[in-house]
Amino acid sequence: MLNLFNRSLLIAGVLLLAGCAATVSQTATSPASPGAAPQAAGATLVAVVGGSPAMQASSDWSSFLAEWQESLATSAESARMPFVFVKDEASIPSRSSILVRLTVNDFRYVSTKRRYMLGVIAGNAYMDVDAQYIELPANKPFGSKKFNTSSSAWEGIFSAVTPKQVRAVSDLIVKDVASTAPAK
Repeated sequence: MLNLFNRSLLIAGVLLLAGCAATVSQTATSPASPGAAPQAAGATLVAVVGGSPAMQASSDWSSFLAEWQESLATSAESARMPFVFVKDEASIPSRSSILVRLTVNDFRYVSTKRRYMLGVIAGNAYMDVDAQYIELPANKPFGSKKFNTSSSAWEGIFSAVTPKQVRAVSDLIVKDVASTAPAK
């Protein structure tokens, strides 16, 4: 009986920590033209995240940027693509070949810790982000997308929080860059 209880407790604990995957809605706002994209092989991916002054004034903006930096670096590493995160476009290294310009239109940051501690009370995590893919050094756009994510607080601690949402979008962005840019 005690063994069954321990197993049940272990399974419940794993389910609590696993959480739900982030659901991402994406819309291509300008498709890439064949042959318009830079060569992906050996390309250095650079990302810059910006937003309106109201977005940047949010008390969660620095945490949100840190999530983007970490998630994009992890996604790029998984794709074996060199990656650099910059604070502004003036800081782009000269060796860069692909820029992803992310514009945050709206977001609500909910951390994993906050979700686990407060559940429904923590509210919904969401973001609305525009991504523009640009060939460098020519500064020539080769595609763009709009990404939207949201969670429901009613999913409780299983709801996708901001780190999961940012990671899901980061994976899609790196996949877009790797698949849109033709191989050498």
